[in-house]
Amino acid sequence: MSSAPTVQDWRRFAGPRFRIYHYLAMTQGVVAVLAGFDVIIPFALAVGTPPFVAVLLGVLPLAGGMAQLLVPRLLDRTEGNLRGLTIFVATLAEPRGMYLALLAVGAATGLLSGPLLILLLALVVGVGSVLGSIAAANLLSWHSAVLSDEERRLTVPRLMAVSLAVGALLLLPMALLLDAVVGAVGLYAYMIPFMIAGLFGVAEIFVLRRLRHPGRVIVPPAVAAADAEPTPELDGFLRVSSINALGMGVAPAMSVFTITVVGLSAGFSMLVAAISTLTMVAAAAHFGARLTRGSSSTMLRRSFAIRAAAMISPIFALPATPFAPVFLIASAMLGAIGFASGSMAANERLFRLISGPAVIRQHARYLARTSGAMTAGQLAGAAVIAVAGPLGYPAFAALYAASTSMRVVAYREAAGQPAPKVVASSLAPGRT
Repeated sequence: MSSAPTVQDWRRFAGPRFRIYHYLAMTQGVVAVLAGFDVIIPFALAVGTPPFVAVLLGVLPLAGGMAQLLVPRLLDRTEGNLRGLTIFVATLAEPRGMYLALLAVGAATGLLSGPLLILLLALVVGVGSVLGSIAAANLLSWHSAVLSDEERRLTVPRLMAVSLAVGALLLLPMALLLDAVVGAVGLYAYMIPFMIAGLFGVAEIFVLRRLRHPGRVIVPPAVAAADAEPTPELDGFLRVSSINALGMGVAPAMSVFTITVVGLSAGFSMLVAAISTLTMVAAAAHFGARLTRGSSSTMLRRSFAIRAAAMISPIFALPATPFAPVFLIASAMLGAIGFASGSMAANERLFRLISGPAVIRQHARYLARTSGAMTAGQLAGAAVIAVAGPLGYPAFAALYAASTSMRVVAYREAAGQPAPKVVASSLAPGRT
């Protein structure tokens, strides 16, 4: 594919018409990274959270995906006020960095410790992530309501790429800073990323208020009460997505493996995350351009193969070996490529499979299924680590191998699926 269309698309996205989306990408990127698991997991381990409990923290945000099934009812009860519902939920969720900063102060001063600190951390992570997930999913419907199909395919992948770039550019120096100051100031060091995330979370609320009004968006009772007309393509898409999500859930958090098993520092763990995010930026830009004019089903299938390779790599990261960091970085980069291409392809394929207000219902169904599968996987992974945790490396290696196998199954299942027909999927402002 010629690079000319890609450059032209980026120039168009950089124009004044999409300026508000630039601000949205900046604020979301900061919040997602500095109040995300790349910082939360090292903080949790630093305050004495057992590794299997740290893995379980990753289960809490998945309830957000299952909570999407409530969105059609909430829209109905608010008379289709998608804008008001999204802003309200985001107002509670996006400043969560401030809540985390308070926990860091409490831990550093000794006011909070032990089970109480871990419980409060789980509460902030769980509630914030659930609400944040609902807000993010609502924004996809918001974009679909105010943008044409062509504008959405231009905007959403590039918004994701810019958001990731902003987060990566912050996470890299933050990793170096934490390693440099944590020895001097202890847990106070974690206040820095958390407070920055909190301030940008507040800024994000003001940005959301400036987005074009989506009008009334209501899922008709016939759509809310039953699924849209079932098709083999949709059923197959949901099946392979659930298999992949199960594999994603089984894989232990890379930061837990890096710190507790391989024995590297929290700063290095964040450095790996920064490299992963930078890779995701490049991948999002590349695959976003291809997706505009290419096959979403083919891209999704290939993402399963890439993610299978990503889960093989940490198995070779043997503790106390000089090449362990190399394999961890390789895993992070491959995982970033697979996640970026797979996420964009999955969202685009869903939009191409479903038209009209049914998009909201089916997107909720998709998130509920994949979140449920990931939850089951993470619970199983945490149980393995809790029982076989003293074994260290073998337990984690077995889980990474299981994750690889599930991605291979998803790849094979996706091979025989028919390509979907492209349908119009925009929710025009005011449409019910």
